[in-house]
Amino acid sequence: MNPEASPGRSQRLFIELGTALLLEPQGVDTSISSQLTGMQVGKYLIAQISPGDTAGYVFETDQIVHVKYILSNDVMGFKTRIIQILESPDYLIFMEYPQEVKSVNIRADKRMECFLPVRLEIRDQMLPGHVIDINTGGCGCLCHAPAWEAVQGVRGTPLNLHLAYGQFESLTLKGEVRSQRQDGSQVTLGILFDKLDGFSQKVISSLVPSLKI
Repeated sequence: MNPEASPGRSQRLFIELGTALLLEPQGVDTSISSQLTGMQVGKYLIAQISPGDTAGYVFETDQIVHVKYILSNDVMGFKTRIIQILESPDYLIFMEYPQEVKSVNIRADKRMECFLPVRLEIRDQMLPGHVIDINTGGCGCLCHAPAWEAVQGVRGTPLNLHLAYGQFESLTLKGEVRSQRQDGSQVTLGILFDKLDGFSQKVISSLVPSLKI
């Protein structure tokens, strides 16, 4: 089947409606989480921003923004211009349809897929989840409902990950939430580790033998 003919899928972006988009205004040190809610192929995209997610930032018409999203575990990006902004009944940003989309994945080492039970210590809460990919720089962590309700808007928040190993031991990894992507009742957090010591690296390599450290 030709993917360009698939309902709800862009002919050039190959991106599903509902995909999480990260908006980075050009020349400004900030990024805003949003969701692709509509498009007219070749003309415009519509991003919806949830109340409170702008963190006080005000977008403007004709402003240039850099947009990033995840496609098949790769980070894609493009530059576009804001055409129009609607603030009611939903906060919607209409952007020009991009002429070019590139991979902007700057991850130095490939993450290895895994499925490790983990407890996330964040905002004074202890939440269950699973690490779904990992390298020495960071990991992706899946949070299931209802735990994901507690990790809304946590980008930039420090956290501790507690990984069980052995019979009674637990390895604590410190890090920071760098990205957040929601899919139905699940949220995947992209986590950047603080620098790992040698012991932590050895434990991780024993939990994920395919990860070469």
